[in-house]
Amino acid sequence: MLEFVPVYRPELMGPPPRDANQPFWDPEAQTQSLEARRHLQNARACELVRRILETPVPFFRRKLEEAGIKKAADFRGVEDLASVPLTRKQELRDSEAEHPPIGDYRFTDLRRCVRIGQSTGTTGTPTTMIFTRKDIWIEYESGARMFWRSGHRPGMIATHAHPAYLYGGGALLSGTYEYFGVVNLWVPPPDTDALAELGIRAWMRFKPDIPFVGFSLGRYFEVSSKLGLDPRKDVGLRIPSLGGGGKGMPLMTAGLECYAYIGSPCTHSPGAHLNEDWAVVQAVDPATGQDVPEGQWGNLVVTTIDRDNGMLRYDLEEACALVREPCACGETTIRGFWGGRFKDLLSCQGKRFQASEVEAALRGVRAVSEPSLEWAVVRPQENAAQLIVRVEQGDGDAGDAAQACAGALMEKLGLAARVEILPRGTLGRSGYKTNRIVDA
Repeated sequence: MLEFVPVYRPELMGPPPRDANQPFWDPEAQTQSLEARRHLQNARACELVRRILETPVPFFRRKLEEAGIKKAADFRGVEDLASVPLTRKQELRDSEAEHPPIGDYRFTDLRRCVRIGQSTGTTGTPTTMIFTRKDIWIEYESGARMFWRSGHRPGMIATHAHPAYLYGGGALLSGTYEYFGVVNLWVPPPDTDALAELGIRAWMRFKPDIPFVGFSLGRYFEVSSKLGLDPRKDVGLRIPSLGGGGKGMPLMTAGLECYAYIGSPCTHSPGAHLNEDWAVVQAVDPATGQDVPEGQWGNLVVTTIDRDNGMLRYDLEEACALVREPCACGETTIRGFWGGRFKDLLSCQGKRFQASEVEAALRGVRAVSEPSLEWAVVRPQENAAQLIVRVEQGDGDAGDAAQACAGALMEKLGLAARVEILPRGTLGRSGYKTNRIVDA
């Protein structure tokens, strides 16, 4: 009897190597003609509909039947998506509650998958993600396009501090880094000063080329200072720009439950190049379900294609704008801008704005931004005469700091604000996402 002997095959562990000087990770997909890409989208959207009807996938089949699509031949392609009702996150939560544990909107059995994850639940009950090997591969390839556009190359050292365990983002980012070929240095989220120090000491030893710790960056600045270290010079931390070229931030994700690495910016034009071979992305008027004109804000609606577990007309209830004008980099995909979550939109003194805009204004005030910017905004009433903002004291005088913060908010946002300067350590800390909007 012959004994099976496993053989290491590197081509099964990752992608083939690329010339480091080539401009695109996947030139064929990223520079495809508009006609060829639409043909591909139509074919993949039709296959998605066929699978929904024939598998069947009850949740999405009900959506199709509501649009009069009862057999595969009734759906002709991307243009017919406009007739399909939108899907929202609460519907997915309800589906999972009514059909535990994973709902009736899945295309594959749980035991055909290789990974389970959950959303963070920061905006409600967590939703569950399930991934087959193909679903993970699509995310890895999409992430690789993003890293390549950013100038990252295999052999660099990358770091991050995403949560682990049931939250699916940390494992996905680590896997994407490793697939791409960078050295993955995954440190714990800084839930405590001791955990933060573990990451800080690791960075000082290994000196990552790609520092990225996301929402927890301020915690690392703060703990570095407590340790007597200069966060920038000694640890290598840096604060990324919050800007987006005047239009909004680049549209880089559609959420882990939908499409984690939907696109990313190049260095030539604003916005993010979207991976249209694996998604149909729309900016939609939620009242009509129809696309808004190019460049205008609408709801971000995504249909994922060619996955084992797809998503049909998923409305993330976030602001999105799309542009189709050619980009100087040579990539032929549409570009997307993200304008924030509509449910997080604040309104005061006749103006509407995101909490991130408050942070951007405060970050320019050195008296409160060192060693880290810690702040919160009280959710305003529509007719409030002042915006109430709470900021922890930094190195400067409290009175001067309050005046400077109020001035920055008026200059950047046109808002009259009452700024309360608090002693250091007053506001809550989090190793991942900190709640910046409070009700009192």
